[in-house]
Amino acid sequence: MPYTLALLLCLLGCSLTLAWISSEHNDDDPEVFSARWQLAYESWQRKCKKYELPEQQLEVSPRIARGELAESDMFPYQAALLLQLRQGDATQCGGSLLSLNYVLTAAHCLNDAESGEIYLGSNTYADTTAPQIFKVHTWNFNVFPGYLGFAGYHDLALIHLPHSATPSAEVQPIALALDFMQQSLLQGQLVSSSGWGALGDGMNSTLSPEANLLHYVDVPVMEQERCTCYFLPGLVSVQRHICSDGRQGRGSCQGDSGGPLVYRWHNVSYLIGVTSFGSTNGCEKGSPTVYTRITAYLDWIVGETDVQSPEQELKKF
Repeated sequence: MPYTLALLLCLLGCSLTLAWISSEHNDDDPEVFSARWQLAYESWQRKCKKYELPEQQLEVSPRIARGELAESDMFPYQAALLLQLRQGDATQCGGSLLSLNYVLTAAHCLNDAESGEIYLGSNTYADTTAPQIFKVHTWNFNVFPGYLGFAGYHDLALIHLPHSATPSAEVQPIALALDFMQQSLLQGQLVSSSGWGALGDGMNSTLSPEANLLHYVDVPVMEQERCTCYFLPGLVSVQRHICSDGRQGRGSCQGDSGGPLVYRWHNVSYLIGVTSFGSTNGCEKGSPTVYTRITAYLDWIVGETDVQSPEQELKKF
């Protein structure tokens, strides 16, 4: 594909790809820049040729399809976010309670948000009878400083609760991923993703009586190289993303953004990812879901919150 055509077609995907390349190289010469992009694209094509994948999509979408209904108290760290945008609209996201004072979500959930409500302790989305509800504003938001303002690059944000949550059976913080919970350990392991997003593709999934109830799905962690081949080069970072395998039509769906990806180890749940994006093919078409990898951001999270470092957590065992 000629560079100029690729630049016109890839829109959001290529914007992120170009940002990734420019972060690696500071040359201002447009011809050198163009050549580097072309080489990177051709290298990606050769690497991915061995995989039989559906036609590549040029957009990404935040997106639990074919999941199970969560039982009460099953995910006490799950937060529901209802965010009010400056234009007057509202947007739905998920989050994870890291401590009694902080919720972690995706940075793109806070795009143009000026206020919102956080619901804890209920399996019903935006439940006005939830045990704990917090009103938050822009001054409670802390977006990762490297976030570009779109897509899934450094897609992470903290929300400082205006007052501390009260721990109970329904409301409990989740432990951060430990340093050793890297791709080599997690690949092929079953992990859990939860949220209030669409239950599948099509209108019927959003009109289901269970649409506003918390669902979860257990999926294996995907081989990283294969995951990168579902998206244009640069969209998926080996260091900063983790992917769940969607080949059984199971994964996150529209409205699940910002929610947790969790790994159970020694009967303890650890937050290893934050739901970031998936393919516009749909939730049930076999494409992976991409999550922001927690271990890549541990220093920032610990430094900005009252959460203990993973090393301190490990000393408990």
